[in-house]
Amino acid sequence: MNPVQQMEFHASCGHLISAPADRAGQDVRCPHCHQVVRVPPPDVPYASPVPVPTGAADPAALTALYVIALIGGLMGAALIYMVMFDEFSESELVTITPVWFFPIVFGLYGFVSQRLLRRIATGRAGTLAEAARMSIDVAGHWAALALFPFLVLKWRSSLLVSLAAAVFWAVLLWLFFTLLFPTL
Repeated sequence: MNPVQQMEFHASCGHLISAPADRAGQDVRCPHCHQVVRVPPPDVPYASPVPVPTGAADPAALTALYVIALIGGLMGAALIYMVMFDEFSESELVTITPVWFFPIVFGLYGFVSQRLLRRIATGRAGTLAEAARMSIDVAGHWAALALFPFLVLKWRSSLLVSLAAAVFWAVLLWLFFTLLFPTL
């Protein structure tokens, strides 16, 4: 079996991208900024980097945002349930759940969406749903609940996907508390 030949080129977003040579002339997603770029034909020389356009989302900034949200949410949950638990009534605990829950969901889904979008950019998946199905195949069918937003969304922005996932889980959390704890 022959390994897939890779070609490197500087995309219009300014990043150096490696893509399978058989994807020449097709659109791929930059694994750094998630912008859609076209793989050039092999005979087009790309010798110098293209400057990054103003307003382009920096993937490092998004990753930092996801880390801060995730750590902040985990610290908030630890503070509430390990240190201050006795100071809150049941209804107050329910009321402050979004304070720690949504940052965790936002950060976690941000990381997952970046990973799934990388699969698209490298040509291992064609859509976000296909990339999510690959993860479900590895993790098992129970993972479909956590990856559900990725199966239905068509966006290729980790920020939009993580916001949509946070809304999805907000609705589930609201239903959980409304149906199981209607008196709180």
